[in-house]
Amino acid sequence: MQALQSKKEIVGMTGDGVNDAPALKQADVGVAMGIKGTEVTKEAADMVLTDDNFATIASAVREGRRVYDNLKKTILFVMPTNLAQGLLIVIALLAGNVLPLTPVLILWDEHGHFRHAVVWSGV
Repeated sequence: MQALQSKKEIVGMTGDGVNDAPALKQADVGVAMGIKGTEVTKEAADMVLTDDNFATIASAVREGRRVYDNLKKTILFVMPTNLAQGLLIVIALLAGNVLPLTPVLILWDEHGHFRHAVVWSGV
């Protein structure tokens, strides 16, 4: 484990016994078995498999990657208009005008972004 971590690799470890607890703590991701695992192992782990099924790990990784991908898409979708709003407000203030967008209008605009981002990301 130390050899892989020294090469900047991400290391995962699964275990169910007390002897696995130190390795679970050292691993980047420690996974304990929920049914067969000891309490010490569950406390040392980052994640506990409630069904003791290794396929659950793969499913959790897929779900995490999907969530991360959707977050990136949402940020890329919302950022350009937020920057445009900020620029519009700064220009208006520098020109001595009143705020071009009220806080209520900004909230309504953000609500629309969220609704479109959810549809766009396929959630």
